[in-house]
Amino acid sequence: MVLKGRHVLLPEDLVVHRAFESHVRLAPDRIALTCSGSELTYAELNDRANRFAHHLISRGVGRGSVIGVCLDRIPELVVSILGIMKAGAAYVPLDPTYPAERLRLMTSQLPQNKLNIASADTYDLLEETTGELILIEELADALVAEPTSNPKVDVGNKDLCYVVFTSGSTGTPKATAIRHEGWYNLLQWLRLEYQLDDAASGLTVSSFGFDISQRGLMAPLFCGAAIHLLPSRMFDPAMAYQIIEKRRVRQLHCAPSTLYVLIEHELAVGGSALTRVGHVFIGGEPLSVSRVEEWATQENNTCALLHQYGVAECTDVASSHSLNDYSRYQGVATPAGPPVYNTDIRILDDCLSEVPDGVPGEICISGLSVSAGYLNASPTDIRRFTELPSEDGPTRIYRTGDRGYVTADGELVVVGRVDDQVKIRGMRMDLGDVEHGVRSHELVEDVVVLGLPDQSGELRLVAYVLPAASSLDTRSLYADLTRVLPHNMIPQRFFVLESFPLNPNGKTDRRALAAMTTA
Repeated sequence: MVLKGRHVLLPEDLVVHRAFESHVRLAPDRIALTCSGSELTYAELNDRANRFAHHLISRGVGRGSVIGVCLDRIPELVVSILGIMKAGAAYVPLDPTYPAERLRLMTSQLPQNKLNIASADTYDLLEETTGELILIEELADALVAEPTSNPKVDVGNKDLCYVVFTSGSTGTPKATAIRHEGWYNLLQWLRLEYQLDDAASGLTVSSFGFDISQRGLMAPLFCGAAIHLLPSRMFDPAMAYQIIEKRRVRQLHCAPSTLYVLIEHELAVGGSALTRVGHVFIGGEPLSVSRVEEWATQENNTCALLHQYGVAECTDVASSHSLNDYSRYQGVATPAGPPVYNTDIRILDDCLSEVPDGVPGEICISGLSVSAGYLNASPTDIRRFTELPSEDGPTRIYRTGDRGYVTADGELVVVGRVDDQVKIRGMRMDLGDVEHGVRSHELVEDVVVLGLPDQSGELRLVAYVLPAASSLDTRSLYADLTRVLPHNMIPQRFFVLESFPLNPNGKTDRRALAAMTTA
């Protein structure tokens, strides 16, 4: 089965930072960035980014360069990102919430990385990394002498704009290289499809190392709006909510777990600022509709929730579904929608042949959004990017490793991972299928199911449940599940929790859940 995204003609120039520069020319005095009490106009932000770009060029930075950025949410973060791209290079988000050893491992995967940008607050995290280390505070005098004109660098559509790391199955992070053309296509789709304009200001709520954060930072500037920085290294829901209310934020990009926390905060304080956010784009992990339905369907809530699917290797977003008819989502996986512009989604079997409608298979993505691939990749990783024969010549695809199917009305549904299957008592099953079954119970708000070894080494299913009511009898839950799930798909142990632990990217931390069980 093939889902074809709408083919949209794009401009010849698909370099992302030039879209920002066009807004500088049109509205130089419009606010582009805020952080705590400071504000920068489009002209001011552009001048600072240009000075930084010229300084990088004087250090030999240019096309093909890869520059690490390890900064908190401060104005210099956005200045650095724009300046690096203006110099013709690609930036690498080095998240300051990560341990120093993790950052060292990440930079060791980048032979192209000769330079890393840090601040006095993040310097210690990068002391052991490869490449020259520059403290942003020490550049102040040098930058004043640099010109404020846009650098004349011959950056093309297929040049890299950023490199983001994904987790590797071997424990080694993989560096995914994103091209300007793919990122421009995504940002243009967001702008046109959801009519985002210069009023669609955004707020950073996700961790910098998360791929969703890259569009969260750039989408407002691409549309001529303001980006508001959350002045806290870790996610602070109260602070974020205050900014949403004060700055009238109109677009958010985050994982579902982050949205749940914001909704809980709004309900706790009796506010309405979140209901007035124009669009919340959510993805990165399975969505529990029951945790947003009551808030989303309340009277006068004008916020549109978009449930999205994508992978970093294909520029973050491949498809999007507007949540509206909540009754249809009960007890089933939430649709992830049709593809974004200039992107096709194929559902293929193990032999890379198309499967019929409604039959699960591996989700494979082709089109403009497919990245340049991994940097310093292993042969196994390289094979994830492959080609399919077609009448028009070979089609380059990325095998996501995710399982899904296409509904009768042409929407993608994601059901789990190809490698997220476990064998319990000789029977193979998908953990996502088990989660959907448990989540359909009226007393379950959300659930995570893991396959963990018992004392004998045999795998068993362990469920971590958020109850929908004040109390949950797990014995009754088990009995009820026997009527809807095969016996081997019913978890053997249940843990009732008040909340799931979150990792720095704002996703549910499954490793922490597993450690909780084995401790």
